Amino acid sequence: MAVTQILTTDTLETLRTKINSLALNDFGDPATLTTTATSVVGAVNELAASVSATGFTIRDETSSTQSIVSGNTLNVVGSSGITALVSATDTLTISLENDISENLYIDVIGTQYNADASNAYHTIVTTVTTKTTAHIYYGVGSGNGYVLDNIESPFLNLKVGNTYRFDQAAASNSGHPLRFYYDVDKTTQYTTGVTTSGTPGSAGAYTQIVVSETTPNILYYQCSVHGKMGSRSDLDTSNFIAPTFTSATGTTLSFASNAFAIAQAVALG
Repeated sequence: MAVTQILTTDTLETLRTKINSLALNDFGDPATLTTTATSVVGAVNELAASVSATGFTIRDETSSTQSIVSGNTLNVVGSSGITALVSATDTLTISLENDISENLYIDVIGTQYNADASNAYHTIVTTVTTKTTAHIYYGVGSGNGYVLDNIESPFLNLKVGNTYRFDQAAASNSGHPLRFYYDVDKTTQYTTGVTTSGTPGSAGAYTQIVVSETTPNILYYQCSVHGKMGSRSDLDTSNFIAPTFTSATGTTLSFASNAFAIAQAVALG
């Protein structure tokens, strides 16, 4: 290790020269750091400035990028139902409102009355696309399926008192009128409280259903032209479709048959 003698009588310039010489010979040549500085201290400062200026890059879901460097400000803006707040501790907090605008309330696990601003109905944007394995009837019936609010043919849970409008304005709906049926094979169409407007695939086209206590508790939304494009709707109503009952031992009970047998026995004495 090199030894450098520092004298009390040395001038500041002499002291600087000796320190730089020590740094150069004992700690490495600053030139190897690819900086313009001729001293270790200067090189470190230059590197620090370079690192600060380099910053980092952010990228969104479309792969668009933006560099954030020293002096720039990253601005996080909330939107409907989402708030962004920076606290005094330099912490960014992103929060969701309880009402996430899809008529669901996370804290009470309930359903909002007719979620649209008019409170007249809840709109479900309907499109048609090629089925995937996510469809309950994939490989059966039509090769196409309905997509409701960007979800491929979901099971629906419709609530009494609400009106649901299936918006079929998108061009992909052409030739695929959405209707309701008692069974998946479309033996009988359900029409009570159901209205339609326009031609699927054109502006203003929709199928609408008003759910009441007398609406069947199970309905299937399907295309009236093609098979098994949709799925099932479950409704919390008082109108049960052909219910069956099972005993604690797994035996199917038929109350209708029992009632008939009792009536017959009474009649025969």
